[in-house]
Amino acid sequence: MRNISVKRSAIATLYISVLLLASGPLATQALAHGKDGHHGDDPQAQIEQAAANHAEPNTSNDEPGHVDAGAAVHGEEHAEKHSSTPHLYNLISGWIAPYVPAAVADNLTAFIDPIYSLTVIGFLCFFFVTLSRKLSHRDPSRSQAAAEILIGGLYNMFLAIIGPTARRYTPFLGTLFIFILFNNLMGILPLGHAATSNFSTTTFALGVMTFFYVQGIALKENGILGYLHHMAGSPKTGMDWGFSILLFPLHLIGELIKPVSLALRLFGNIFGEDTLVATMVILGYLISKGLGGIFLPEGSAVFGFLPGVPLQLPFYFLGLLSSTIQALVFTLLATVYIALWLPHGDHDHDHDHDHGQDQQEAHGH
Repeated sequence: MRNISVKRSAIATLYISVLLLASGPLATQALAHGKDGHHGDDPQAQIEQAAANHAEPNTSNDEPGHVDAGAAVHGEEHAEKHSSTPHLYNLISGWIAPYVPAAVADNLTAFIDPIYSLTVIGFLCFFFVTLSRKLSHRDPSRSQAAAEILIGGLYNMFLAIIGPTARRYTPFLGTLFIFILFNNLMGILPLGHAATSNFSTTTFALGVMTFFYVQGIALKENGILGYLHHMAGSPKTGMDWGFSILLFPLHLIGELIKPVSLALRLFGNIFGEDTLVATMVILGYLISKGLGGIFLPEGSAVFGFLPGVPLQLPFYFLGLLSSTIQALVFTLLATVYIALWLPHGDHDHDHDHDHGQDQQEAHGH
């Protein structure tokens, strides 16, 4: 009976979420003018204004080609202040910001990515700290089994790429994967927001952090001279040293490009995913409004609460796949960058050392 009730609750939650994200007043934060003071937070007015802004310029005095200069300037000012990218309501911009003072609302909106990132960190810390107090070898819980599968799978992946020294870097790389994954998934949740859909505040910071971590490992494992020798292409012969003059700046540029490429790849995919879902929500609402216009009088208040066609539902499953893949790609590339800087001789030495320790422990038991 308990399993049946849990399944019914999950299905009910799914239906409510779909209705929430497909309904006009709760789902759409319109297009470019979601915060325009002339329209407040009315989604219907926002959509109509957004459509009007993309129409042809208004003319005055019935003269063709005569453009209203004041309207043009006004449009340019709004173009500078607002983005034309569709986006959904989240908890902060849709439910908190309208009911707090304007200065507080502006600060909340400006720091929305750090707020959601800290929220994800808080939940993860609470989960793992709580789980660490209930670990059991004989009777592991479902949460412990899931965590062991996740961490064990990540470690095996790092082991296959880096080698026996992967244990040293698993805490950073594993945390990187889990943090990015759950930040990506936050954009799928109702009233949630994916902090990784912002380049300047989240993904670029992750790329820069990974860059400094990899460079720190490179300097630690190779030393300054070894680091410079590796950047020069590890020359051995005279001809190699001659080509190192060209290879060194190329390798330097390549190292500086890596954090930017990591950040742009993650940002572009998650931002595109969020934009696609928001576009489908708006399109579904407009279709529902158009169909409702056949049976309802124009300007009816029911339009504001009319549930939209859930066109975005298939893209949630695509978002689950894309969020996981992007977190995996970011982590895999960071792992490869680390492996490229590790000396191969140290790999063999550490492997022999670990193998000897394993033999000693086996004989001891």
